[in-house]
Amino acid sequence: MATGEEFAHQAESEIYTGVPYDKLDCQGFVERVLADLGIRNSSGKPYNWKGSNSMWRSALSWRGTLEECRNKYGEIPLGAWVFIVKHDGGEKARGYNDNDGNAAHVGIYIGGGALAVRDSTKTKRRDGVGYRVLEGFTHVGLCKYLDYDCNSKPANIETAIHIIRDHASMDKEYLDALTTIINYFGRV
Repeated sequence: MATGEEFAHQAESEIYTGVPYDKLDCQGFVERVLADLGIRNSSGKPYNWKGSNSMWRSALSWRGTLEECRNKYGEIPLGAWVFIVKHDGGEKARGYNDNDGNAAHVGIYIGGGALAVRDSTKTKRRDGVGYRVLEGFTHVGLCKYLDYDCNSKPANIETAIHIIRDHASMDKEYLDALTTIINYFGRV
């Protein structure tokens, strides 16, 4: 199973840069990165969801708001799928009879820096695959076909501080705790 980090690195490949939106929309971009990593469905074919709403409902092992993700995992995991989810009735218009919202867009979280998301969009400023800020995205999902290794990171600042104070902590735990604290203060 590929990791979220491998998925994020694949998404940053220049082979996608500038591919126009009409050839590779947001859903298609995420599916293409999965396929290029060799991640396919049980019949051996690449995944082909019916839009970001379908991805939001059927492709994830965990989903929540950006804040819920940071509280649970300490940070947004590399390779997580980020969504713009609205509660505007759009889900009902698309045949989803639930209160899970209307996932209007999907991108791939690639990590720190100003341009933390890789996606495909058609706007006045960009047509196709490129980079954008995390601002505006509302939700995070962890793809069930990727390994994010989220369980090794402290879930919150209190746990991270406890790990650092415990002199018996293993090096990896200590480094993960420091990362959690740095990310926490970077958001404050």
